[in-house]
Amino acid sequence: GKKFLLMVPGNYGEDFLSRYPQVDTSLAVKCSNYVGAVLEMAAEMGFEGILFVAHIGKFIKVSGGIMNTHSQEGDCRMELITSSALSAGADADTARQILSCVTTEEAVNVLKKAGLCEKTMELIMQKIMFYLNKRAAGKIAVACILYSNEHGGLGESAGAAELLARLKEEKR
Repeated sequence: GKKFLLMVPGNYGEDFLSRYPQVDTSLAVKCSNYVGAVLEMAAEMGFEGILFVAHIGKFIKVSGGIMNTHSQEGDCRMELITSSALSAGADADTARQILSCVTTEEAVNVLKKAGLCEKTMELIMQKIMFYLNKRAAGKIAVACILYSNEHGGLGESAGAAELLARLKEEKR
């Protein structure tokens, strides 16, 4: 009977959700790597909206249009972060530092040190939402909260607060 889904790719998402006491984390559904398939299935099943709560390491791939986020399907995490960082004003040295990172957590550290994290995350969120909405094709409302284990919330799309409120209402 639910109309809205709270979607997390994995356990980290559930842990991060503990920061939102109004959200019943037991309602979170794990989608693993199958972001695109989840959007299509949820629309087919008649859901009205999905709120994704995702770690940057997983959803940075979505910012490049990769809807199956398994590393076998594509792993261009640092290239995607670097692209957005350059658009946000990063210099060549910062770009090289990001490209040499092994994890997205390290890349966020580089962005923070360079004073570019907020602007870069805004651009990344725009791209994530572009591709989520493209895949949803207007059949279902979509929003996203992006986080880092080390730094907490990194970005929140338009509509995320509304979907959180709707999830809270459905909890009752």
